[in-house]
Order: sequence, then C-alpha cells, then structure tokens
Amino acid sequence: MYCYIYDQLVQDRKYERELLAIEHRITDLGLQGKIVRLALFRDPKDQIRKEVEAGAKTVVVVGNDQTVHQVINTVVDTGATLAMIPVGEPNVLARILGIPKGVAACDTLSQRIIESLDVGRINKQRFLTGVRFPKAVTRVQYGQEYQLTSNKTGQLEILNLSVEAPSDADQIANPVDGKLQMTITTQKRKGFRQVPAVTSIPLEHFYVEFQEPVKGLADGVEIQGDKFEVGVERGVLNVVVSRERMF
Repeated sequence: MYCYIYDQLVQDRKYERELLAIEHRITDLGLQGKIVRLALFRDPKDQIRKEVEAGAKTVVVVGNDQTVHQVINTVVDTGATLAMIPVGEPNVLARILGIPKGVAACDTLSQRIIESLDVGRINKQRFLTGVRFPKAVTRVQYGQEYQLTSNKTGQLEILNLSVEAPSDADQIANPVDGKLQMTITTQKRKGFRQVPAVTSIPLEHFYVEFQEPVKGLADGVEIQGDKFEVGVERGVLNVVVSRERMF
C-alpha cells in the first residue's frame, strides 16, 4: 500500500497536466494509494503516521528536495520505505538516487529496487544530505584522544550523501558506508594567490565546537549553537532507487 505526499508547490496549476499523467500511470501500474496534499504550515508527521498505521508501507514524495527533508524523520521512525516522484526544483536527491523526473519515476517505483541508506544526526536533528556551517574557527573532537582545530576561519561541511567531493577533497560522501565525511576548508597563500586548504576525514561519531554560537543549515533547515554532537545511524532509511543511482 502506498501513501502519496503532494507538496503544496506541485498543486500549482502549472503542474496540473503533469500530475494527471502521473496519476494515470500509477493507476496503469496498479500502484494506487492514499493521496495526502500538504498545505502551508501543515505538518505532515501525524498524517504519515496515520497512513502507516493504516497499512501504508511506502511513502511516496511527489515534489522536490525540500519535500523529502520534511518527511525523513517520520519515515525513519515509522519504518516505512521512502520513494520519490520528482516534480519541480531542486531535485538533486532524485538525480543522486537515479530517479527520473515526472511520470517516468512511476516505472522506477514499480521496480522497487530498495537501498538502505545511512542518516546523519546532529544533536537531535536528522539529515540525509549534509550540514554546512559558515566560516568560523572550529574544533572537532573524535575518539578519546583525537582532536582537530582550525587555526583559521574556515567552512565546515558534514556530508552523508553527495557525489561530489567538497572543494579539493579527495573523498566523497557515500550514504551506505556507515560514515560521514567531515571537511574543513580554509584558505592558504600560494605565491600571490589564496587557494583552498582542505582537511577531510570520514568519521562515525564526533563533536564540533565553535568559539561562539553560529548558524548552520542541516538539509536546508537552520540550526544554531556553539556545540554539536554528530553521528550516523546506519542503514535506517529504506529508499526506492534505480540502477542508475550515483553511489
């Protein structure tokens, strides 16, 4: 049984024909389910829990990256499988997962290739893609004895799902390896130029401290503080992907 989450943005009239084609294809493939239409300021958590309790096994997001980020916590907590039918922009997640846009995604859904992905956690907030902090002096504590301190202000990135290494880092973030890619990027002088200096380490659990409170973004949602505990939950999010996924 399927539960389809329609983001408010896809309910705009410009998507009317595309949604109609998607619904016809879903019917042809025998993938019908309950449609939940999100409204402004309406929290989808209770609706998703209600549908899963009623028997829904797969939560299908019809929308973009922001729609997915809204439902991740609830999907993980309920044990449902997450799927996407990308409509609108941005849809970077769909590209990484190998999901085509629009009606073609219905066929990917019917094939049900499922991958169990890691999910990151910063303090009590989960994230699928990553966390980014602005330039600041950062101290990272990992293990019992190890710490890394940036003597210069630099940008901190903590990535769980990415197909491109940040800046000049050699490593990418793989969502099935049980680790997060922690990267600090500062600037160093090379001749007459300033060039990036990148430190990148794969870590499972660590602490981040700043000299003063800073604001960052976790999957596009603002977080604020000066101390953060960061970890990874291994394989807790079941996601429908395609053979063209990028990891």
